[in-house]
Amino acid sequence: MKKIILLCLSLVCITPHAFATQVGVSIAQMDDVFLSRLRSYMADKAKTIPDIKLQFEDAQGAVDKQLSQVQSFINQKVDVIIVNPVDTQGTKNISAAARTAKIPLIYINRLPSDSKMGDGVSYIGSDEVEAGRLQMQYLADKVKDKKEVNIAIMKGLLSNDATRFRTQGVKEVIAQHPNMHVVVEDTAKWMREDGMNLMNNWILSGQKIDILSANGDEMAIGAAMALKSNGINIGKDILTGGTDGGPNGLQAMKSGLLSVTVYQDAKSQAYGAVDMAEKVSKGEKIKDEEMIPFQLVTPENYQKFLVN
Repeated sequence: MKKIILLCLSLVCITPHAFATQVGVSIAQMDDVFLSRLRSYMADKAKTIPDIKLQFEDAQGAVDKQLSQVQSFINQKVDVIIVNPVDTQGTKNISAAARTAKIPLIYINRLPSDSKMGDGVSYIGSDEVEAGRLQMQYLADKVKDKKEVNIAIMKGLLSNDATRFRTQGVKEVIAQHPNMHVVVEDTAKWMREDGMNLMNNWILSGQKIDILSANGDEMAIGAAMALKSNGINIGKDILTGGTDGGPNGLQAMKSGLLSVTVYQDAKSQAYGAVDMAEKVSKGEKIKDEEMIPFQLVTPENYQKFLVN
């Protein structure tokens, strides 16, 4: 009897779950619409890989909380860490901690500006400057015959490089068109309600706006709702541009709230991050940086993105 019991205990020790690859995932803010989709896609992908186990944590927009979560992952001796940074200029300590612990670290969606990739640290996401260029070039083509075009730029969180680089791309295109001028710009923190409030403030100020360029769809949708409630005709009186091209943005385009958006492939980023985690946990080499292309979404082609 004793031999049988010892054998059973031994079998428990070698159950496949004991050898599962543990991946700690810290998401900057789970109530963000895009990041919520990113998390869901990661979870879906992990279900297709039997030996991958994801542990999600919500940093709730706090840099210190995210660092604490990463340190907790390290103490748990996870095999891989995936981080969607709260602040792309506040990742140095995260990268240093992972490298010291010799645990592979993968940044997703937001490229750190204060941490170099390589030496155990990788990134998967998209070229944010290109998103801004694509959006504004489409809008610029629509108003090329106008003498004067007033542009409002609605920014995401100022701590995000996505905000800085998307805005940079927008302004690069504006600089090439003498008839286009930025008249107001401010942050709406990626949120629909903030976008609505900010646009209402701009309307109340009496500022004439011909184009709204928003760093993200949710802000653009909120702004469009404010415009509509004030009797301003989108498409005729003003053009509205967003970025992300998720279900909400596509629905907004269908209903005429958005003139253009730029599709950010959350699914490919999420699936890619989980694939990278699996490979690096097996000792396979992965790229230091992997870029997923943005795609322009217009009223003419948005339907093909509805299935993504």
